Parts: sequence; C-alpha cells; structure tokens
Amino acid sequence: MTISLGELPEPAELHAWLNARRRLDWDERIPTKAQIAGEYGVDATVRSLTLLTEAARVEQEITEDLTASIGPDTSAYQLESRLKSPQSLTRKIFIRTGTDFDQLPLDDVVRYTILAPEPDDLVRTAIDACDSLADRGWEMSGAIHSYADGSRYKGLHLFLYSQAVRVEVQVHSRESIDVKTRTTPLYVVERDHGQPREKRTRARNEAVALSGQMRQPAGIDDLKTLGGVPVVLRFYGRRSNQASGREEGDASSQAQQSAAQRLAKRTSTKERSL
Repeated sequence: MTISLGELPEPAELHAWLNARRRLDWDERIPTKAQIAGEYGVDATVRSLTLLTEAARVEQEITEDLTASIGPDTSAYQLESRLKSPQSLTRKIFIRTGTDFDQLPLDDVVRYTILAPEPDDLVRTAIDACDSLADRGWEMSGAIHSYADGSRYKGLHLFLYSQAVRVEVQVHSRESIDVKTRTTPLYVVERDHGQPREKRTRARNEAVALSGQMRQPAGIDDLKTLGGVPVVLRFYGRRSNQASGREEGDASSQAQQSAAQRLAKRTSTKERSL
C-alpha cells in the first residue's frame, strides 16, 4: 500500500509527540513536510517521514532498553539526538537515490552513543552492551570499526534490530567523542562540492591529523566478531586502492556530487517557474 505525503504527520507534530516523553533536538525551526518536499522531492520526503513515524511508535521502549543496558562507568551520550531529523534524513535519502547506496539500509534513523571513560574501555563496553541488549531481545545485524591509520573518523558502530526497527549504537571514549566533535565541521566542508577543492582537501587533511592523535583502544585490532557477526574494518576518507586503481571514498563523493547537481537543477527549475 502506497502512503501519500498527506497521510503522514507534520515534522513539528512528530517532534512534539516524541519530545513530550524525552527531550529531542531537531533544531529550533522545524520545516514543514511541504518545505522539505520542495527541496528534496516528494518521494524522499515520504520515505523519510514513513521511517520516522514507524520508529516513533517504539522509540520509548527502545530507548529504555538502551539506557538500561549500559554499565555504571558508562553513559548514554546526547540522547536528545536519538532520532535523525526529517530534513536531515530526507537529504540523506535524496543523496543516495539512484546510487548503489540506495540499496543499503539506512543505519542512523534511530541512533545512540554509549560513552566509555577511556579508549581502553571501548571494546569491553561494546561487548557488555551487545550482550545486555541481546538479553532484551535485540538482534545484531552488523558491526564496524574505523581505527585504521589515516582514517579521518575513528569509531566503533553496532547495528541491531529492536521492535523490527534498525538501530545504530556507536561506542566512543571521551577522547574519541572530543575528536569527533572537532572533526565534524571539517567533514561538512569536505563533502560540500560547492567549496573549492583546495579548501576541501585542507579540511580532510586536518580531520585525518586530529584523528591520528587518538590512542588505539586495547583489543580493537583483535575484535573480529561481536554478538555473532563479523566486525568489519572501515576506512573513512581517501586512500589509494592499488587493486582497483581508485581511491576509497570515490563512490560516496560521486553520490554527493550527483545530489548537488540534482539540487541545483531543482532550484533552477523552481526559479524559472516564479
């Protein structure tokens, strides 16, 4: 059954319902679904709001499971960001449309971060959280870590299902959260194809340098499985791939560039119609 945009709630209504139970940060000015559709198209907006509406129905129970699963020395970080905003999610769907990424599941519609005190606590925290969530009926789907030399971002991510909703759980130390906070604005510049190439390259190199100062968590290189699924090593950024002759990150970059071109075309079309 196809759902129309008119059948879905306004983002502000969805936010008010979720925020009444636990604070949720979707920025001060929440656009209407018509405004989001005007920028990214109706199809992407419908997909986004459908996913968020489905997640909202079970979010409270999922969040309660997550907070109950963490140990006494760890904490849930920025729970107010646990659901991706409609505008951000729609933009992501729009970018992926027509690319290989469109066939992959969206990992961060519902997302949490568990904060461990020190880098050497990271692996144990992830294992304990995984075991605790499994006891509550969650199912592991996948896991990645990006503690690789030269990666502009380093983290440990778990992908699980609860209440038929896909959930991302990031595990960070205080050190890695600090670096992530400092490198996020640099990533925004790097992925912006409207910026000069030199500026984007400088931003990427600065992010790589900051991430390169992080301590390697004890046991991370030996973490091959988690909750019965393989832990995949992922590299964020660009590096030579001798086997293919390409640079890792090209596919994502091309998706971003294609989306930028489609957005420019949409803007130009709207301006001509005025």
